[in-house]
Amino acid sequence: MSSATSVSTNLYQVDKLTNNNFTTWKFRVEMVLKARKLWKYVETEAGATVKEKEEEQEALSQIALTVSDGVIGHIRNAKTARQAWLKICSVFEQKGLSSQVFLLRKLLNVKLDDGESMQSHINKIRELSDQLEAIGDPVRDRQLAIITLCSLPERFNSVVTSLESRPPEDITFDMIAGRLLAEEERQKESDPGTRSGESAFYSGRFPRKRPPPKCTWCGRVGHMEKSCFDKHGRSFVDDTDDKKRGSNEALVGVSQVSEELMF
Repeated sequence: MSSATSVSTNLYQVDKLTNNNFTTWKFRVEMVLKARKLWKYVETEAGATVKEKEEEQEALSQIALTVSDGVIGHIRNAKTARQAWLKICSVFEQKGLSSQVFLLRKLLNVKLDDGESMQSHINKIRELSDQLEAIGDPVRDRQLAIITLCSLPERFNSVVTSLESRPPEDITFDMIAGRLLAEEERQKESDPGTRSGESAFYSGRFPRKRPPPKCTWCGRVGHMEKSCFDKHGRSFVDDTDDKKRGSNEALVGVSQVSEELMF
């Protein structure tokens, strides 16, 4: 395979069609076929020339190779790119009332899951909206923005409050998406629990319990050498304690006098 062919193949990699990504797959494959000058074989059947027949099979191959194993059965018997394309669209663009109810109910009940990124959540809502549009039941942009706000947990209430004073025409899905992505980043930066935990993890400075003092004179645990009975005797230690108590009593007296002067 030549380097030019390899580069061309890499440019046209598309996620395979599943039961959940038809709208995105359809757009991307259409763009690929148009870029390769093969889209005409989806719109009309090929002519009688050898070149046209070969190009038609290239278009069919492009479609078939971007379909997952669970979907390939729908086009296994297709002989042309147009047959394969129309078959896939007929399966995934069912325009019955049941499909509209199913997708709209799914859109209205979508919620931001714990641990889910905001970008993934926005993509999920957009995909459901695109599916509704594909079956002839589009959701208006402002309605989609409001549905997105309703899908959020309480920690995003500040965003909703800040948008209440905005004119209705300013409330669009793209604007809401941008605000929510920014709010997600702000919450990550301002979460003290997360930041302190990460800081402790990366620095290795987890809090440790301090060991009890150990006397360097007698070797016992529980006191220091400066207050060791064996070295200084009890009378020295008692005198030291009396001095500490006297100092503390003096500080209390000064504090009381200061309070009397203030009042």
